[in-house]
Amino acid sequence: MTPVITGLSKLVSCDLDKGISHMNEQIRHMRFVHDLEKLVVIAVGLVLYDAGMTSPVGKEDIGLYVGVDNAIEDIKSEYFNNILSEGILGASPLLFPFTSPNALTAQATIAFDIRGESITLPIQRSSKDVIEYATDCIIGRYTKMAIAGGITTDRSQTSCSETIKAPVYTAEFFFLEDRKSAMERGVKVYHRVMDGSI
Repeated sequence: MTPVITGLSKLVSCDLDKGISHMNEQIRHMRFVHDLEKLVVIAVGLVLYDAGMTSPVGKEDIGLYVGVDNAIEDIKSEYFNNILSEGILGASPLLFPFTSPNALTAQATIAFDIRGESITLPIQRSSKDVIEYATDCIIGRYTKMAIAGGITTDRSQTSCSETIKAPVYTAEFFFLEDRKSAMERGVKVYHRVMDGSI
């Protein structure tokens, strides 16, 4: 098996509104609680679109492997700061599930009906380990196709606008599949992945 990349997406939280234009009606009208959730769902949608996959996916042979750096800590901070400032009334039942990184991965699987394996992995600054893991899963025939990537906090940029101070996040995802599968589907191949390295 020779895994290849057939879809790419890179989205910065400052550009969320631009990215959502490619999404189908179902995704455009989803209710998002936090920008990180919206970022993950849109970035996964863009990589599916770029790889020529229809949505909803509805297949068990596509896995989702998401790496999350300390960006999830920002949601935890927001949640607990609300409790500190407003007491128990500040404990948002809508925000609480997003204090776990698994919730971000789960939202993408729900939004696109991805039924394969979904795993959330911790990362530092790069999603390279996540991509290597997904590549190994394809080579080992644990999954036929994989969406692999991650969400990182951009510490070099402190805000998307001068008036509102908010962290800037980047989501980058790759659609991986065996070269034979890519040729059968007739999709563009971006880059060959060998031995788990890009």
